Amino acid sequence: MPAPTRTRTARHDGMVLITTLLLLLVITILALAMFRGVGLENRIAGNVLDKQRALQAADSAQEYAEQWLFDNVTTMPMVSCGTQNTANTTPVICSEPLGEPTQVTTVPWVNGGAFDYTTDITTSTDGGPNTLYGYPQAYIGYLGADATIPGAQDYVIDAWSYGGSQATVAVVQATYQIRYAVTSASGP
Repeated sequence: MPAPTRTRTARHDGMVLITTLLLLLVITILALAMFRGVGLENRIAGNVLDKQRALQAADSAQEYAEQWLFDNVTTMPMVSCGTQNTANTTPVICSEPLGEPTQVTTVPWVNGGAFDYTTDITTSTDGGPNTLYGYPQAYIGYLGADATIPGAQDYVIDAWSYGGSQATVAVVQATYQIRYAVTSASGP
């Protein structure tokens, strides 16, 4: 009886198996890379959301300080704030600006003139949804009279806030000018 002969298709069966396994390996690696990318995108989105929360809270504190300054500038005396380790619960007008960023090395800046902005804000050092790590703070400093506009006084308002963690902080600064108009009591 003659010996069986191998046909040409039988020799290719092993090559199909190896090629299929290699393609399966490549697809698995691509799927793992996609899942890793999705996780990274979720972390990036979470960080952006946390930064936006911090920025909005700092912006709210700054707007509150601007409104408070406008309402109270004529009735509140300026005080020398110096450097203290606690924040106030009510605003004051400090006779000096907070300082240049090169002089300030840590956030939040510790100064006696800073005040907490606590309206409708929940804080937690554990983080969590809809909470901030600490209350937003603001500082109102007097810059002096504007030499170019008679009756104008310049102020600087610095505000800062954490997001959901201590690692996320936003700082905003605005220069605010109040102009006094003088009118004659006897008429025009």
